[in-house]
Amino acid sequence: MKFFKIWIQLTKPRVTTLVLVTTLPGLYLGTNELPSLSLIFWTLLGTFCMSSASFVFNQIIEKEKDAKMERTKNRPLPKGEISIFSAFVGGVFLILLSFLIFLRYVNWLSALCAFSGFLFYIFIYTIWLKPRTDQNIVIGGVAGCVGPLIGYAATTETLPLAAWVLFLIIFLWTPPHFWALAIFLKEQYDTANFPMMPVIRGIESTTKSIFIYTIFYSLSCISFYFVSSKMSWFYISFTFLFCLYMLYLAYLLLKENTKEYAKKFFFFSIFHLFMINLLILIDYSFHL
Repeated sequence: MKFFKIWIQLTKPRVTTLVLVTTLPGLYLGTNELPSLSLIFWTLLGTFCMSSASFVFNQIIEKEKDAKMERTKNRPLPKGEISIFSAFVGGVFLILLSFLIFLRYVNWLSALCAFSGFLFYIFIYTIWLKPRTDQNIVIGGVAGCVGPLIGYAATTETLPLAAWVLFLIIFLWTPPHFWALAIFLKEQYDTANFPMMPVIRGIESTTKSIFIYTIFYSLSCISFYFVSSKMSWFYISFTFLFCLYMLYLAYLLLKENTKEYAKKFFFFSIFHLFMINLLILIDYSFHL
C-alpha cells in the first residue's frame, strides 16, 4: 500500500486528469465518426504515462525546494520515502511505456506531441524559467497545452486550426490559474525562493494581470465556436455565461486583492476549464 501511495504522490493523477479532459475534445472533433474505444483508451493511457513522468522528474529536480514549502514538504522525495534513483528509474519507465503505447496503438505524431510537452515542462519550465523569472508560467504553461494536440493527432494525424485554438485556450488559462494559487501561497513560494509574480511584483500587480488574462482567455473560449463547424448555440451560450462569471470573480479579486478571492478564482478556474471541454463534447454529440 505504501508503494502505491508514494507513486500516486509522485505522478499526481488528479492533476493529470485535467490533461486527459483536454485531450478528449480533439479525439472526438478530429473525426466525423466516433473514435473507437480502443483508440480513446490507448491515447489517454499514453498521455497519462507521459504526464505522470513529467511530475516525477519535476519533483526530482525540485526536491530541495519542495522541502522548504509547507504544501510540498511531505512529498515522498523530501521525506526520504523513495530515493532519487528509484524515482528516476520509474520516470524513465513511464516515458518508455508512453512511447510504446503511442507508437504501437496510436501514431507517431501523438507521441511527438506528448513528448514535446514533457520536454518543455522539464527543461523550459522547471529547470530554466521557474527559478529565474516571474513570467515562468506564461511561457512554461505551453507544456500543459498539448492535450488537444495529442487528441487531434490521434484521430487525424494532423494539427488543424481548431486544435491550436484549444491549445490557445489552455495557454491563456494557465497564467491566471497559477497566479491565483501563488497569491494564497505567496509566503511559501517566497521561502522556497521561487520568483512567482506575487512575490516579485506584489499582489495588486498580479491581480491586474489575472484580470487581463481572464479577458483574453474568455475571448479564446468564445472564438472556438467560430473555428469549429461542430459547435452550436449550446456551446456558445453556456460558454458565454461561464466566462462572464469567471470575469466577475477576476474583477472581485482585482478589487479586493485578498487571498480569499484568489482561492475562489483558483478553484473556479479548474471547474471552468473542465466545463469548457465538457460543453464541447456534449455539443459534439448533438451532431451525431
